Amino acid sequence: MNIKHTVVSAALTGILAIGGTAAAFAGDNGNGGTAGNGGTAGTGRADKIAMLCEHQDDIVARLTERQSNITERIARLEERSAKAGAAGRTEVVAKIDERIAKLNERLTKVAEKIVNAPTWIAEHC
Repeated sequence: MNIKHTVVSAALTGILAIGGTAAAFAGDNGNGGTAGNGGTAGTGRADKIAMLCEHQDDIVARLTERQSNITERIARLEERSAKAGAAGRTEVVAKIDERIAKLNERLTKVAEKIVNAPTWIAEHC
């Protein structure tokens, strides 16, 4: 399995692991439901909230695990960037730095969700 498959597998695992959590923390569009549900009086959102409340003990743990995975990925990319820089491969370094920047954005979002999770759980569960 090459690095591309490993990265894709890790990304999909992370998305599936906290996908529901991200949906719960997303803002309401004002029609009582989530965007795109056709205004079904909030049943989709209510179902998601109920599911998240059933797993409220796992939310912070999963977010923390995701944060750890992103941090490890950044460290590996920084190592690759240093090796590429030492070899004079500036284009590779630029691409790796772009990936690191995107991961730092994700890391910030996950950190915000970790901080906001206890408050959200207290309000909704």
